[in-house]
Amino acid sequence: MLNEKIAQIQSLLKKQNLDYLIIGNFGHQVRDDLLYYLLLEHLELGVMIIPKKGTPILHSISFETEQLQKAYPALKVVPISSELYVLPKDHEKKRIAYRPSSMPKKYVQRRFVAFCDEETVMAIKAPKEIAFLKKAAQITDTIFSNVVTHWKQFKTEQDVATYIVMKTIELGAEPSFPPIVASGRRAANPHHHPEAKALLKGFCVIDMGIRYQGYCSDMTRTIYIGKPSKKEGEIYDHLRRVQEEAIEECLIGKKISDIAKNCRTRLGEEWNRHFTHALGHGLGTQVHEWPRVSTSVQEPLQENMYITIEPGVYPPGKFGIRIEDDVLITKHGPVVLTKTSKKLIIV
Repeated sequence: MLNEKIAQIQSLLKKQNLDYLIIGNFGHQVRDDLLYYLLLEHLELGVMIIPKKGTPILHSISFETEQLQKAYPALKVVPISSELYVLPKDHEKKRIAYRPSSMPKKYVQRRFVAFCDEETVMAIKAPKEIAFLKKAAQITDTIFSNVVTHWKQFKTEQDVATYIVMKTIELGAEPSFPPIVASGRRAANPHHHPEAKALLKGFCVIDMGIRYQGYCSDMTRTIYIGKPSKKEGEIYDHLRRVQEEAIEECLIGKKISDIAKNCRTRLGEEWNRHFTHALGHGLGTQVHEWPRVSTSVQEPLQENMYITIEPGVYPPGKFGIRIEDDVLITKHGPVVLTKTSKKLIIV
């Protein structure tokens, strides 16, 4: 899979008339998501120079070079220098690209030019990547099922979050982000941090994800603690239908902004005021990747893009509801990889 990814990067270099790309983790300052996309592991120190043709060179910590060379035979791995990387011998006559978002300024030379469109490489998933994403979604479904089954043992939001993390590790994965467990009025904050306080009655938002073999899931389900009123059930069902209809629109060639706008229209003026974030985002080796799924993004969906669809409503100080699925864009229509039922679970 690494060879295919490098070939895509080299194709972009040729299109942009660039000779080399420099990417890397320069100590503890920044972690380069493109380097992670290629290696599927985080290096404390590691700088890769990718030529538009030929073998990339990975500069690594000296005692890691042998190990990394065995792991990545498609690369030439050499010890890192005191300057953290060594430019090619012909660098003064060549066009060298870098990623402004991940290279500290002190390493940037005046003649460097910004690398463009690498997001598109990460956005279109290869068959092997899709297999890992499916497995990540399956593990996530399993963990959520276990959460519901064991609900009586939880006293606090933190209890639930801790269980999710421990179960993730038990199943051979790692969390892709700290779980969100938000009960009652606390769920009105979309990014609430779980508290070591008693679970509150009402809607409870559980947003969780795992990373399997470098690839992420991100699923949200809202359950109800206690007995929902008829009105609360109707609000939930309305959001569920809106979310499902938005997924149905996720077709090749469909403009992302149109999907997001249509979702907000169906949600209705009253509830749209309380829908305070984007409809979704790209998903892959990072939890949040390009493209952002919002009314401002004009890009059309392409085959094998992988995105989330996650509308939510959050009346301040009252409650919150969010439903999120991971959706693969295919020539046969959208395929939801997170299979957990969206019927309102009452605990």
